[in-house]
Amino acid sequence: MKRLILGLGNDLLTDDGIGIYIAEKIKSEISRADIICSADSGFGLLDHMLGYDQVILIDSIITGKTKVGEIHHFSSSDFSQRVPFSIHSTDIISILEYSRKCGFSVPNKIEFLAVEIEDNQTFNESFSDSIESQKDQIVQNIKSRINNIINNQIPELVEG
Repeated sequence: MKRLILGLGNDLLTDDGIGIYIAEKIKSEISRADIICSADSGFGLLDHMLGYDQVILIDSIITGKTKVGEIHHFSSSDFSQRVPFSIHSTDIISILEYSRKCGFSVPNKIEFLAVEIEDNQTFNESFSDSIESQKDQIVQNIKSRINNIINNQIPELVEG
């Protein structure tokens, strides 16, 4: 299975850069996936996803329903219900639907790991105090979830 981990965000907008930060931190620790960082959104994400069977997106989210630093996990079935894709312009399901109609090879398996953040509007290259104080733990939590996703996708070996 060809797999991509895509860290998203804007590292000039306070906490919005957490997806990029996490992807950079785990690049040398996860070998069973390509890892890319991007500030792209909407259809700009398509170029990164072409030809992959599975994509794991890491981004930020503000729901106001959980504590800052908590991890939300959405999967392909959640996207079929048109869950908005972060704060960006086009939801992920629309991107994939349009791409399939055009005959592009896009992933069927999408996992979205989103870190609950405090601020994605303030121009600042540093994280908010809330994210800064827990960024190492957030990275470890995301890495653990990615490893679980990857391990669950590997077919069991049949002993013969």
